[in-house]
Amino acid sequence: MGGLKDVLKTRTYRERSQPAARAKLGLLEKHKDYVLRARDFHRKEDAINAMKEKAAFKNPDEFYFGMVHTKMKDGVHQVRQEESHTGDELKAFKREDAGYLSYKLATEKKKVARLRANLHDLSAASHNPQNKRTVFVDDAADVGAAATSTAAHVAANAEVLSRDHVPGASRPVAVKSSKAKQRSYLELEQRTRRRDKLERAVQKVATERALQSKGRRKKLKPRPGKAKQFKWRQERQR
Repeated sequence: MGGLKDVLKTRTYRERSQPAARAKLGLLEKHKDYVLRARDFHRKEDAINAMKEKAAFKNPDEFYFGMVHTKMKDGVHQVRQEESHTGDELKAFKREDAGYLSYKLATEKKKVARLRANLHDLSAASHNPQNKRTVFVDDAADVGAAATSTAAHVAANAEVLSRDHVPGASRPVAVKSSKAKQRSYLELEQRTRRRDKLERAVQKVATERALQSKGRRKKLKPRPGKAKQFKWRQERQR
């Protein structure tokens, strides 16, 4: 008979409801309601104990960058509001930016022009050598012999200079000049790109400064690959 209790149908467990005299107090808490309330209470209790333990073992020298932008007020972390600058301060900042960018742009333009001039002089000198040789003679009859001797000397020097190596030199002269020219061209390309970026930056800052000024304006239709453009309405100055 001991095993029949698991097979036979038993009476469903029921709890009593709230007595009529206590109906004004609301529904009577059942066991399942107590279980839910107890679990919620212990979950909150465990969370509070974990935070207390973390605070007890906290390093006083701990720092993270979020502390710079937050503050504690009434036990609650709040994000600090950044100080807003006035219109005059923003205009002053833009004016300083424009001055610095204009200075750097002028410097880059001078360097680009100097590099181009040097490379142009090197190219002209390599194609059209300007070396000249003046021979003085005592008599007009010796002009022919002097010209022949000079031509032979120039031909001998040209043969020596056309060689890959100069006697007594550790590396080829032609390769050395070619590498120097390549470095110059590379520097010219880099500085040209830098100049173009600075020009775009100067134009952008100038547009931002113009937008900070007064006056009615209209935004033009954007073009692909171009910066934003505005058109100001002409106003008669009184």
